[in-house]
Amino acid sequence: MLETKYKSPEELRFSIGEGKKVAVISCGACANLCDTGGVRGMNFIKGLVEDWGNHVVAARTAIACCPVPIMKEAQGKVLGSSGAEVLVVISCSAGVKAAVLCNPGIPVVADCDTLGPSSLMPQDGPVDEWVANSLCQSCGHCVISHTAGICPVVACPLKNKYGPCKKAPQDGTQCAVDPSRSCVWREIERRGADLQALQELKCIHEDPEVKRIPSLKEKSSNSFARWWVRLFARLTPGRFLEIVHWAR
Repeated sequence: MLETKYKSPEELRFSIGEGKKVAVISCGACANLCDTGGVRGMNFIKGLVEDWGNHVVAARTAIACCPVPIMKEAQGKVLGSSGAEVLVVISCSAGVKAAVLCNPGIPVVADCDTLGPSSLMPQDGPVDEWVANSLCQSCGHCVISHTAGICPVVACPLKNKYGPCKKAPQDGTQCAVDPSRSCVWREIERRGADLQALQELKCIHEDPEVKRIPSLKEKSSNSFARWWVRLFARLTPGRFLEIVHWAR
């Protein structure tokens, strides 16, 4: 299981913008167990976003966000004719990457940061070498919703998170530090990243006064319910995610 924590309200408000039509997809697996996702997380973030002056036009939980087919189906149900201008994804980085790979046509905003050791990638989806080779290292402040799903901490030899180095090529794509590879920042720019927005994000991340939104209070359940969940999970391991999704 990957641990997730909510981002700060300052970062979410900045990434979403004001007066936007927002769609929300919440993970029913890892984020659900971390008390950030699931139905409770979806309703909590929905209320928060609307308090900021936005309008949540659609919201849905998915059994898991990292399998691309599941994410694509969820996007089809929350986007459709909703007119959403922003898609907020409550999941680990793999779910956000899956959302980007589905090409929703609107900005994807990560609601959480992934913490702890991680190398999880979106499952069963299209191959995108830039996304696939930038496996999450749980840096604590994820920026991939601003970098087209590519993790620059992993893909850049200098581990630059908020923009290219001073030697980055103005013409061509060759990396200035490692000539054997392409400059990830030129690729990120080619995909439409807003480098100025990343600099503003850096200020938010480095502000000591900015704090994360607290995770939801741990949901308790009686011992009888937990016993049945454990038994059903052992008997039908292939249905474990559905159990977590609906039990919580």
